[in-house]
Amino acid sequence: MATNLSKTDVVIVGLGAVGGVAALPLAQVGLEVIGIEAGNWLGPRDFAPDELRNNFRGWPQSAQKANGEIPTHRPNASAPYSPRLAIHPMMNAVGGTSLHYWAQSWRLNPWDFKVVTETTRRYGAARIPKGSTAEDWPFGLEELEPYYDRVEYEIGVSGQAGNIDGKIDRRGNIYEGSRRRDYPMPALRGSEFTELIAASARKLGWQPFPGPAAINSQGYE
Repeated sequence: MATNLSKTDVVIVGLGAVGGVAALPLAQVGLEVIGIEAGNWLGPRDFAPDELRNNFRGWPQSAQKANGEIPTHRPNASAPYSPRLAIHPMMNAVGGTSLHYWAQSWRLNPWDFKVVTETTRRYGAARIPKGSTAEDWPFGLEELEPYYDRVEYEIGVSGQAGNIDGKIDRRGNIYEGSRRRDYPMPALRGSEFTELIAASARKLGWQPFPGPAAINSQGYE
């Protein structure tokens, strides 16, 4: 039987990386927001440092979506049912798939918005397959940049900028599009391994830099 709930201004279905972030600006302008999520909240216990459990692809077990919808894997109808765990499962929980991704928080590059134009300019029109549905975006990075900036500061992203208002900083990503300011936190510290790899890359003339991550490198809000 249907249940009539109180009226609200906005209903967000799914509180993952997109829905969860969208709720904030709506609430900040005074709208009443209700979020609906199929899963529940995960707490510190769900993220306990347990190598045996966490290295199992079905973690966290209580929030699986894809692993509850696995298709049958068998060579023929008479073969035994043999389900396989999804390698990158979707999550039913507040935070969605952001609960198990590697916290890599990259922006698109300017080139990504002009794939057809830039591919044609660099390699020739023949490199675009006949019948391809690829096309340029109707806008560029500069229109998304303010939103990237806001999300980075709301969720807390650590990193080292390489292009602030056109000024190149070789400690960061020199290939990124222009941004208005640096990340809200400095990049995560490296390790002996990453320093060794970076030194080897520099010898080859490459430009290594710390990647942006949604991981606190210092106290933040």
